[in-house]
Amino acid sequence: MPTRRLLARLDRAPRAACTLVPLALACTLLSPARAQGPSASTATDVASDRPGEVALPVWEAGVVVGVGSVPDYPASDHSRTRALVLPVFVYRSPVLRVEDGRIRGRIVSSANFELDLSAAGAFNARNNEAREGMPALDYLFELGPQAVYRWDLRERERVSAHLKARAVFSTDFSSVRYRGIVVEPQLRWSLGRVAGSAFNLGVSASANFAGERLHDYFYEVAPQYARADRPAYDARGGYLGSELGLSLNRPLTDRLLLLMGGRLGFHAGAANEASPLFRQKTTSTIGISLLWTPWRSEATVSERPGS
Repeated sequence: MPTRRLLARLDRAPRAACTLVPLALACTLLSPARAQGPSASTATDVASDRPGEVALPVWEAGVVVGVGSVPDYPASDHSRTRALVLPVFVYRSPVLRVEDGRIRGRIVSSANFELDLSAAGAFNARNNEAREGMPALDYLFELGPQAVYRWDLRERERVSAHLKARAVFSTDFSSVRYRGIVVEPQLRWSLGRVAGSAFNLGVSASANFAGERLHDYFYEVAPQYARADRPAYDARGGYLGSELGLSLNRPLTDRLLLLMGGRLGFHAGAANEASPLFRQKTTSTIGISLLWTPWRSEATVSERPGS
């Protein structure tokens, strides 16, 4: 299939791409709370000199504290509770932005279209029963370009289409390995001040396609790890699964933001549904966090809510 051939070609990208890992790690740590509401800033709406825009600090710094339940890997039948306390830094300028899990290098930008960089991360997985006796899964970090097109429906309501292509890396913080490419088309709908409340709502739907390297990492069973209830399996690239996400965020003060969210993963029909490590067709993630940014610049930048 054309998609599978394209992923296979991208999967053979030079290993020099590993130099991107520190940047991906930084972006993941600096914006771990991936709120999809119109604005993840704790800043209150401040009048701007441009109609329909608000003034936000050029930079903010603080900490995020969160807890959630996360599956070990796509289609895993085991989830575990994760807690994190991480530093947060947000930077906004007309050209470069670091916020909401993205490094927005505005290579191309207009009122509705933008080309930037996006990043993501995933926890490691150890002591997973299905993978007993096999190598543990390390932390994953992703970085790559993202094309975004937005439609404003009405005040504080927006739909956006995202097309992401990311290089994936695993690390145990002593070494780094390239794990191929993942491609993710996504649709988002965001609404601010739901029903007149202080809550911002975000809904997303996405599909994930990955090259053979990443599927190997999750689903391949090498002959030396095979056993009676886990036969050897050769994974292949293709469809990884789809996700439906829901997020809510609410400013508690001008410097404290409450974030809540969850995702359902749907893996039926995935390329490696026959793998003995493919254990569950539906998975769920849920979490809650507090974002506190006590330090911020006096200088501001004008921005439309949801941009």
